[in-house]
Amino acid sequence: MNCEICGKIMEKASTVLIDDTQFDVCETCSSLGKKLEVKDSREEIPKRSFERDFTSQPQFEKRFPSKTPPNYPQQKLEASTLIEEFGKKIMQARQRKGLKLEELAKNIFEKESVVQRIEAEKFTPSDKVIRKLEKELEINLREEE
Repeated sequence: MNCEICGKIMEKASTVLIDDTQFDVCETCSSLGKKLEVKDSREEIPKRSFERDFTSQPQFEKRFPSKTPPNYPQQKLEASTLIEEFGKKIMQARQRKGLKLEELAKNIFEKESVVQRIEAEKFTPSDKVIRKLEKELEINLREEE
């Protein structure tokens, strides 16, 4: 018989209770749970019941009360207004630099389909993508305020 925790072959099994589940373990692993009884590996081990009470409250504490861990720096993006016909300007700048659509997408680490939709003005890019496009194509896509 093998230990259900470490897999070591054992002659005598100890049945322990770990998190309301019974395991047949070696002597080394028996310290991991509450010891119930000692069995000889040649004896037939009775079937275990895996029923649990799911109506009780969970027995763990919530580590982070919010989605953001404490003291995590929040990066604020400036609200920017895109120029009219930004897609056309991006396409012209790309062609002027001699870049294919897939090359531009690869250079700014975006999917080709995203860049294609931006050029067609079917998708409004985020501030992060706007900055990457401006830097790569050496253009300004925001209205001056």
